[in-house]
Amino acid sequence: MPEPGMRPKGGSHLPDVRPEFLALGYLEEGPLHGYDLYRRFEAELGGIWHISQSQMYAVLKRLEAQGLVGASVEEAGPSPARRVLRTTSQGAARFKAWLEAPSDCNTRIMRLEFIARLYFAQRQAPGKLPTMIEGQSSALARQKANHEALLASLPADDTWTRLGLEFRIRQLSAIASWLEESVQALL
Repeated sequence: MPEPGMRPKGGSHLPDVRPEFLALGYLEEGPLHGYDLYRRFEAELGGIWHISQSQMYAVLKRLEAQGLVGASVEEAGPSPARRVLRTTSQGAARFKAWLEAPSDCNTRIMRLEFIARLYFAQRQAPGKLPTMIEGQSSALARQKANHEALLASLPADDTWTRLGLEFRIRQLSAIASWLEESVQALL
């Protein structure tokens, strides 16, 4: 699994958005059976992320194979035994690193990953919200400044690159406005 906020190497891939951190976040709050974890996810973040139950089970299987999640079997009286999942110390460290790292300043990443990071921070470490929001705001400002500098250095006849950069700068401005206006309500 790539480190939080890292892009895959090679090619022109979109930034990596992975639901693994959602599962780790719920398991950081306490052990859960896979189905109970999926029900919580659907009730609380299902309006943002669209993941099927089978996809969530595949995520949990990957996390277990990577040593980020451990399972134990618990007897439930006359009912069949259930596999209960919990984060390992490695899984907890990976989740914490993801929670504290700024998200890539991409519209899709902000809509999925950053909102999920805010959700878990508010539940698990509400005192970190101001730092998270400020860090994300700074990352947006840096990326916007980089794009503006590149735009200023373009030759006047580079119409298509200019249009693309202007579009991206406006996206970053809109995200920054959203961050300032909407997310500040969490504080």
